[in-house]
Amino acid sequence: MKRSWRKRLTIGICLMMGITALAGCSGDNGSAGKAEGDGPTPISIWMSMNTNASITLKSMNEITAIKEWEKKTNTKIEFQHPAVGAETEQFNVMIASNQLPDAMFVNGDYAKLFNDGIIIRLNELIDEYAPNLKKILEENPEVAKQLKADNGDIYAIPHLRLGEYKTFGGTFIRQDWLDELKLEKPETIEEWETVLKAFKEKKGVAAPLLFGAPPKMTTMGPAAPTYLEAYGITNNTFMKDGKVVYGPIEPEYKEFLTMFHRWYEEGLIDPDFATNDQKTYDAKILSSQAGAFFTFIGGGVGRYLPALQETDPNANLTAVQYPVLKKGDEPMFTGRSWEWSSSGVVITNSNKHPEETVKALDYFFSEEGHMLKNFGVEGLTYTMKDGYPTYTDEILKNPDGLSVAQAMAKHFIANYPFVGEDDDRYNEQYYQLQQQKDAAVLFSKYSENTLKVGLPPTSLTTEESSEYSKIMSDIGTYRDEMFVKFVIGVEPIENFDKFVDQINKFNVKRAIEIQQAALDRFNAR
Repeated sequence: MKRSWRKRLTIGICLMMGITALAGCSGDNGSAGKAEGDGPTPISIWMSMNTNASITLKSMNEITAIKEWEKKTNTKIEFQHPAVGAETEQFNVMIASNQLPDAMFVNGDYAKLFNDGIIIRLNELIDEYAPNLKKILEENPEVAKQLKADNGDIYAIPHLRLGEYKTFGGTFIRQDWLDELKLEKPETIEEWETVLKAFKEKKGVAAPLLFGAPPKMTTMGPAAPTYLEAYGITNNTFMKDGKVVYGPIEPEYKEFLTMFHRWYEEGLIDPDFATNDQKTYDAKILSSQAGAFFTFIGGGVGRYLPALQETDPNANLTAVQYPVLKKGDEPMFTGRSWEWSSSGVVITNSNKHPEETVKALDYFFSEEGHMLKNFGVEGLTYTMKDGYPTYTDEILKNPDGLSVAQAMAKHFIANYPFVGEDDDRYNEQYYQLQQQKDAAVLFSKYSENTLKVGLPPTSLTTEESSEYSKIMSDIGTYRDEMFVKFVIGVEPIENFDKFVDQINKFNVKRAIEIQQAALDRFNAR
């Protein structure tokens, strides 16, 4: 990718001169609102409330950066937040009632929203009113390819990740236990089995390998696919030799289930994996009953490790590379995100100010707006030190006792998706612990391999989307139910062929055809 905020030093010149639009400075930071003398343009945005932000704020309108954004763009933003846990239900009711806000931050079926008359096409508006985003798309054709539908339409002002950091979570292990038992970090499935047995037998823990169902995750949790992927497949559709396949009907899935069932029988994985929620998941980690588990580098390790060390100063968590079957193999599935996260702001057909809305959103792709999104207000939340935006104690040592993630969420929008481009310098400071910095490097080592197996952000037609969703909803429910049964032994592994037959009866072949057609269209863009 051509864009590098670390190298774009012209911002310092622009800010020192106090000029918002200068031919010699890259990016248009001009006001998005109506002509001078008019009141601010009202813009309502539907968006789920971030958990960290909700700890100190009632609405995203209270975020320091949002208030500054309003001033810079002559707008009056009204965020509309659905109730936590009822986001999908309330979104569907809103769409059905046609009582729409001006814009919505979503990660969804954009083509269907457009074809249903809910949102508008943005190509011409971007050409005329979003010079900063337009420049990024021109400089990064792969990003433009991801953002555009098969017919060339653009429906969303995107959330982008163009830097080095594109993998944000993985498996962490109790390094202090490894050291105590004189064990090396496991790389292969066989080595993992040795380590987990040692944790069970010599540490006496209930969940040598913890996984389960934190919010918005299936009963397979994030950990189970990690070990499944060591077999070269995943638990959904993916690419194999350039063709779309469905992992759970591949022979390797049976091998994985056989192994995982054995681990369950031997007490190597959490016996409560099918019923874990976030509360029980956290409790097992913090009570030192879990030897290894999936979590995120920032909010996970940044929360768990200090809490563990309060009761045991020697406690230590370190990242473990994604597992493989054979020593020396490279992991292919790493959780790497695409440059476009598939999230973005769409403009509804109820919006009376689409031009001003696009202008306002484009501000976050300007140099000034980029800094505001990722670092907040200079002097309050960051200062420039040798050309590097450095967070102040308001963020890193918050006087009100907020965690780094909570302080960030109070003041700006860097540690969760929103319009604009993420900045690696945010991650470099968000990851305060050395264990976090090491994890970011380790998890990124093989991240490019994921591009060979992961499906890109393809676009389905309205008809395809409806058909595909119905098929995969039935398959997903059945897959998760049977995964639990196979692992705990209620369903013998000898019935695997019947499991595959049932998935075929759900017409997985048609689902694969739909995804293959979408992939072919994507590749032809």
